Amino acid sequence: MARFEALITPVADGQALCAALEQIAQSWGAALTWLDRRNASLDLVSGGLPVKLLLELRRGDVLGVLVSSREGMGAGAPQSKKLLDQLLRELLAHVPRAQVQFRSDRDGPIFQGV
Repeated sequence: MARFEALITPVADGQALCAALEQIAQSWGAALTWLDRRNASLDLVSGGLPVKLLLELRRGDVLGVLVSSREGMGAGAPQSKKLLDQLLRELLAHVPRAQVQFRSDRDGPIFQGV
């Protein structure tokens, strides 16, 4: 099962971030579901593979991104990783000054701290 995590900072809590996430979901033809004020979920299908993207606005100015699917990690889960790359590119284009601080596919499987 594929599971990729990333942290982006700084992001501002508020309408600008919500609008950016809604715009990304719309451009992908998917619906963004707000689970509560700080957590959202995006379900889509990539090449026949169901993929779930979870977004969590953490304390301070950190946005957590989790991409998970049933794709096998033995081959590096290329479809799931491609979606993570695409989501990060689009988020960084919409959020001024934001940078990726952590990526599990680059920095290790377990986040150790910002």
